[in-house]
Amino acid sequence: MADALALSRSTVAPSGNGGTEGRPLRVLERTFSILDLFTRQYPEWSTTEIARACGLPTPTAYRILSALRRRGFVAQDARSKRFRLGIGALDLGERARSLVDIRSAALPVLRRLCHDSGETALLTVLSEGHDRSVCLERVESPHPLRLSVEPGRQMPLHAGASQKALLAYLPPEEIDRVVSARLERLCRATITNPQDLRTDLGRIRRRGWASSFEETNVGVWGLAVALLDPHGSVIGAIGLAGPSARMSRNRTREDFARLRAGADDIAKMLGAQDEPVPTPQTED
Repeated sequence: MADALALSRSTVAPSGNGGTEGRPLRVLERTFSILDLFTRQYPEWSTTEIARACGLPTPTAYRILSALRRRGFVAQDARSKRFRLGIGALDLGERARSLVDIRSAALPVLRRLCHDSGETALLTVLSEGHDRSVCLERVESPHPLRLSVEPGRQMPLHAGASQKALLAYLPPEEIDRVVSARLERLCRATITNPQDLRTDLGRIRRRGWASSFEETNVGVWGLAVALLDPHGSVIGAIGLAGPSARMSRNRTREDFARLRAGADDIAKMLGAQDEPVPTPQTED
């Protein structure tokens, strides 16, 4: 489970070697202070202006700006030599906005799913490296016996309904990268054979939903549906998870119908024009 990491000035104390432990944090703070200068009112800055505004030596400001330029977070005009925010900053902002949008759209759906099913409802997205899932939001079951998941928890993509729903709709080369890596056994029924995993992913794409039983936790089952954009790219998954004692074939049909309706509602709230969820089949 990935715990949230909070950074502040008080988290790093000076060490006996001159405070070298705090240097990476100071560099990070200086980098953010530079990025904070770029606003609608002041979109362009020279190196000297940035150094003066942040109280930095000019060579230090230039080194940080050069690193940001290499990563695309700032761009430099060839003639004026002035800096402005780059495509990398725009991409980061768009990614953050999309996650906020999907969370806002999904939360009322998750509450409804939890209320109607009595089970824990989850919103899961891909990690930045597309090699793990990240729990972005959850509404926990009111039952004493339930699956408890903290937002931020990360899981490998080959185990669990939500994870496999994400993996099934990645581009073929990304699926190959995940499947060809070591498939860790997390629980009794975790799929660790690459060919078996490929077969299961094909089944998920055909029927439009993913399922699991004791792939990540003992006695836990899960159902999930992928959220796709109009171009067919996966942007997340919504799922239900609970103890096997409350699982039945009829419950599975009912819960899938709830997930499908919920996925459609999220797509409408996000403004998707095309069908966000593949047409399902109840049997393979």
